[in-house]
Amino acid sequence: MAFWIGFFLVDSTKLLKKKPNNNTLLLAECVTNCTMSKTFSLICLFGLLSSLSAFAPLLQPRTSQDATILASTEALLLDRRAAVQQIILSTGMVVAGSAVLSWRPDLASAASFTAGGSLVDRDVGVQVGNSEASPSRRQDNSNVIFDKDHYFKFGVAAPWIEPGSTDFPKKMPFTPSQQRYDALKKYGSRVRSGVEFLANLENAAKSADFATAIPDPANTAEYALRPMGLLANNFLASENTGATNELFLARWYINEIYLQMMDARSASSSKEATRAYSNAKKAMNSYLGMMNRVINAKVGDPFVLIAV
Repeated sequence: MAFWIGFFLVDSTKLLKKKPNNNTLLLAECVTNCTMSKTFSLICLFGLLSSLSAFAPLLQPRTSQDATILASTEALLLDRRAAVQQIILSTGMVVAGSAVLSWRPDLASAASFTAGGSLVDRDVGVQVGNSEASPSRRQDNSNVIFDKDHYFKFGVAAPWIEPGSTDFPKKMPFTPSQQRYDALKKYGSRVRSGVEFLANLENAAKSADFATAIPDPANTAEYALRPMGLLANNFLASENTGATNELFLARWYINEIYLQMMDARSASSSKEATRAYSNAKKAMNSYLGMMNRVINAKVGDPFVLIAV
């Protein structure tokens, strides 16, 4: 079996080498080159382990202690052989995938991965879809409060939601009104305080010492970003629906508030700080607009948006 796996990998490499070099094939070529040298070593190790595990039962123990050691050794060899076999097969799949991308360069050039690892046939990026989205968001989404958000799943930014608009998202998930009522009662006052806190930072953003005047959202609870996330969890998801796309979207807006205020603190000028602060308010209003769409008379009073 190891022989045929090795033959397949060698044959795939020859086919890859016959293809002309192209920038779109860089990923496939790199994956192939870095895996082939390791693959042959793994095949040799697999063969050695197979031989040892095959001869192990032929050994005759002289004492009960020898029998115990021999049994443990045989089990270890079989376990290691199975592990190496799995690695070889996985490596073969990687090389085969690289070969497919080499034969179909159109797929290689169109393929992109989201932060969540999904392969998509479109452009991805932290500002794709919204040029005002924070440029400081990391590609792997590791510097946000809620990593499982809209960018994590789709690999793009979301547009701001205009006040009163219901065009985006197209629909809102159903959650029990009692669940929403309880959540608003529990987190509503904290969210409203966070909205007011953000609205009162305009002078700080416009000041000459904006870098120190703007509170750090990483350690300032007054922003109420986590209560906003908890409210969204109860408004946009339930035991029946699980995490919804709308919940991921609400989290993206919360993360944008966080990132935009971080950008405002690290801006090179008061003008840039004010622009980032304005984007944070747009993100806040987008979040509040989503929450208001699922607040009816049975749930409570809707949130008041910030003047932008």
